Amino acid sequence: MSDWKLHTPNGVNDVLPQECAVKKEIENTIWTVFASFGYKEVETPSFEYYDCYSGERGQITQETLYKFFDEQGRILALRPDFTTSIARMAATKAAGEITPARYMYTGSVYRAEHTEGVRNREITQSGIELIGSYSAKADAEVIAAAMEAVTALGIEDFSMEIGQVAFFTGLVEQLGLDSDTTEKLRASIDSKNSPSIKNIVKNLDIADDVKKLMIDLPYLFGGADIIDRADVKGLNPTSKAALDNLREIYNLLTLYGFEKYISLDLGMLQSIDYYTGSIFKCYTHGVGFPIAAGGRYDNLMGGFGEAKGAVGCAMGINRIMQIYAGEPDTVASTLVFAEKNADGLAYDMAYNLRVNGCLTEMYIGDDFADAEDYAKKTNNTCILRVYADKKLTIYDLERGEAIETDTDTFMGYDDMFTPEPEELTPQDMGFRQF
Repeated sequence: MSDWKLHTPNGVNDVLPQECAVKKEIENTIWTVFASFGYKEVETPSFEYYDCYSGERGQITQETLYKFFDEQGRILALRPDFTTSIARMAATKAAGEITPARYMYTGSVYRAEHTEGVRNREITQSGIELIGSYSAKADAEVIAAAMEAVTALGIEDFSMEIGQVAFFTGLVEQLGLDSDTTEKLRASIDSKNSPSIKNIVKNLDIADDVKKLMIDLPYLFGGADIIDRADVKGLNPTSKAALDNLREIYNLLTLYGFEKYISLDLGMLQSIDYYTGSIFKCYTHGVGFPIAAGGRYDNLMGGFGEAKGAVGCAMGINRIMQIYAGEPDTVASTLVFAEKNADGLAYDMAYNLRVNGCLTEMYIGDDFADAEDYAKKTNNTCILRVYADKKLTIYDLERGEAIETDTDTFMGYDDMFTPEPEELTPQDMGFRQF
């Protein structure tokens, strides 16, 4: 294809007005929920020095970063997630703030996904980060805020799956596995590959209960009873503490009233180098990927300054748009048409309507028939036809009525905005406020 300027690159898209309205509706709903929990909005740069991400492991690999150079030859990278940037910000610019600090954000992240088929490479996320607490109450709050946002979007049929990577970390410590074997075992458990798990643990010198636990780990999925099933004889203190932490998070979430949405999954082990404790993913019908995900990442802050407990969640706006059933609020508009030499009067009327909170659009053509056709095809419910001699015709398109008056009377507002009984209000005539 020779004319690339007519197309967007793979993985990025234009968002047209109606779709953009839905997107903003979702973002605003999530923003309102997070703000109600006490989170304050922040913004971080769209790109950082490559060093900010160069030591990061886990879900975001170096191969997925969009990298480029500044004018001095230093390597920069487009932000692949918000968590790392906010951790950097919290450890440097906001190092002296009272903790726990609650941050929220909305914006794009960029990942050069190298997979079959086309995947989004510019992804809009809304999320929160709670920094400065190691308490299970912090984990529960973040998970509860995410579920509150999901329900506020009208999504009732969903599941929040919660795991605990520290439980697996404790088992690995107990077994004394090297990094390569640990990764093979983690990947096998995460993908529920039982033959591979059995092959790895069969020759390990461990108690039979622990060996059976490792084999069963991918299937420890369900309600609170799986915590008791996992608490076998011979666990080390790290694994026991992880189970106690998971039990506390679960109990707290039941107090929030979200018990029916929760499933515990001790076989969820994605990104154990990134996450240090709880990890969670929210699924719903119609989307093949989580619409929200997050977890505890206590080691990340230490890479930028003082180590602090931290937990966060990101919600995938693009994924939510696939199943969002709500309709964005639409505000009817008034169209102002100026006859010859009446532009100044028309501009004054449009200004007065706007400062009074009415959505007002100027028609920039010269033919009134075209203006009528345009108004009927768009979200305009009223036309103000302004004449140079100050005559004014108000066309109520919803009622199919026309009212004759003059611009002085209209812009005096006293009569128009304080109608006597039986008179039409500005709202009746299509002057919709927003």
